Amino acid sequence: MGRLREYIQGDFLNEGHSDLLNEIRPVLIDLVERLEEIGPGATENERLAAFAAAFELINRHEDEIETVERESILEAIYDIGEIVGLDRETEFAEQWRGDW
Repeated sequence: MGRLREYIQGDFLNEGHSDLLNEIRPVLIDLVERLEEIGPGATENERLAAFAAAFELINRHEDEIETVERESILEAIYDIGEIVGLDRETEFAEQWRGDW
């Protein structure tokens, strides 16, 4: 799970309105911490549940999220998903994404 830690310590979620992204970034950091906590032996459903919980918090900002932020947030979500073995091509995030 070292790749997760490296990801959130890197330059991620940096395109869009900085105030909004500064509110979303901790949600993604918490997601990574949750994924590290459940570990590599977690089932796909357990991993997806962690993403669903993150989306509940992100969706609270749906009125503020514009195209550039949407692309940045989804890129980070799918990058994190790939690190934990989820296939970006399934567009797993779309099932929880609000109206943004």
